[in-house]
Amino acid sequence: MQSEILKENDMNKIILNLMETKKKEILPSHQNNKKESLNKNDIKSAVEAFFKEQEQIYKAEESLTMKSLETETRDKEKELNEYYAYCQNYKKVYNNNFNNIVKQTEEIKKELKDMHIEYIDKNKRKIELESMLNFYKEKLLNIKNQWENKTFCDENIKNIVYDILEVID
Repeated sequence: MQSEILKENDMNKIILNLMETKKKEILPSHQNNKKESLNKNDIKSAVEAFFKEQEQIYKAEESLTMKSLETETRDKEKELNEYYAYCQNYKKVYNNNFNNIVKQTEEIKKELKDMHIEYIDKNKRKIELESMLNFYKEKLLNIKNQWENKTFCDENIKNIVYDILEVID
């Protein structure tokens, strides 16, 4: 629906033009006062009709504007609600991912701690085994030295000790 909205200035010009037109028609016939009076009534009724028409146009335009604003408001509200739902969903996914990462980090920390303890335990065990190895190596070397100084009746035992010492070295 297209409507023309006239400004107050435009309305005044129209009224003046109507009055000028009526004056031109009225001026030549100054003889009849009733006709002049009637012309004023015609002008008055024309102006009233014009104002009523403008009022209807304004009301129609106002109604159309209100409907348009309501529709646009509903659309924007719907869009805003959809965006809010999207943000809430994103927040939930983000929090889930964050919590999962925190859990994984804690698990990794625990695994690293366990591995560190295991590594320390292995190192302790290795040190213990090395000390045991050194202890027995010394003992075997002592036995070897004693055997070299003495003559044994059993050569097999002597060979076994030499073989063990070779493996250790």
